[in-house]
Amino acid sequence: MSKTLILNARIFTPGRASFTGWLLAEEKKIADFGEGSAPETLKENCNEIIDGQGMNLLPGFVDIHTHGCLGCCTMDADPEKILKIASFHVRHGVTTYLPTTMTADTEATVRAIRCASEFVGKRGDFSKIAGLHLEGPYFNAAKCGAQDTKNIRLATPEECKTFLEAGILKRISIAPEFPENLKAAEIFAEAGVSISAGHTNASYADMVEALKHGFRSVTHLYNGMSGFTHREPGVVGGALTLDGYSTEIICDNIHSHPAAQNMAWRTKGREKVVLITDMIRPSGLPDGNYPQEDGSEFVVSHNGTELRLPSGVLAGSALTMERGLKNFTANANATLEETWQCSSLNAARLIGIDHETGSIEKGKLADLVLIDPAFDVKRTIIEGNTAFRNEE
Repeated sequence: MSKTLILNARIFTPGRASFTGWLLAEEKKIADFGEGSAPETLKENCNEIIDGQGMNLLPGFVDIHTHGCLGCCTMDADPEKILKIASFHVRHGVTTYLPTTMTADTEATVRAIRCASEFVGKRGDFSKIAGLHLEGPYFNAAKCGAQDTKNIRLATPEECKTFLEAGILKRISIAPEFPENLKAAEIFAEAGVSISAGHTNASYADMVEALKHGFRSVTHLYNGMSGFTHREPGVVGGALTLDGYSTEIICDNIHSHPAAQNMAWRTKGREKVVLITDMIRPSGLPDGNYPQEDGSEFVVSHNGTELRLPSGVLAGSALTMERGLKNFTANANATLEETWQCSSLNAARLIGIDHETGSIEKGKLADLVLIDPAFDVKRTIIEGNTAFRNEE
């Protein structure tokens, strides 16, 4: 029987203040936890006893929008590269993530879905893959961002079925202003896929209508969408004021200003903000120019965090989840007790896995991350086993 005991950690759980105490993981799941010192009997027959040294013990991060890193991308449809990406994520506290596609033709998208789906259910010293997030191809070219306009198209029922049959989809981003895409949203929602409005020029009225067709979130708030004005609130206004929407947000302080992050916190609150990285191929690499899918270049800024096309358009991020949580907590002028679930539980709820992960509760999988006061990841635990350990 596998048993891991964590002592002297500041533990964050739903519905109560954090506390310093202990947690017992047994047979992959959280068996028990409590305040103060652990009973001596719990220390018997443990495979591992971890001294938390007063650091923060959170549920493992859940990143539902991330494309790649270290020169690798979901679209490569290469098992070795998927594993390399997953191994990078675990070093940054991510216990579960969704490999995310880019707008591409049907064949390339199907290859990516099939490849990443093969990792669902696999365990090791890498982040778990729960399924895929399709970012596109059903977008509005007027809000393409760094997406390939030549492959942006309206949805068809036939192609939706092809994607669903190719593998395990958990989420799709779609522009809701087109009737064809609303029909697609219904098809995906019926199959249990979470629907998000993204790369869209929708009006506020379109966002109201989209809720009737299964839309429940907005992809990278403020980016790739119609902005707010006092006469046409647009996607931003819909995202912030309609209770039916959760909002992804990239908290690298580049994609969204600290004040914009603060506004999202004030309007959506702790239940509806979902932190993502939107990492892409050059993430984790030294500064320089890196080829994009079509042979053009990403331009990486000298601070190693800002990725742009030669045109100056932002092209995803080099953010990691622990940095995003640190930035967001500071910019929201909030405490970690208030914001922790924005990095885990809220995402887990969106993709329907919150019954097994996303929060520290008895009976859930022991997917955990231990971070120090500077938000640096010291240990990542997946289903009760240490998958990453920072010795520094």
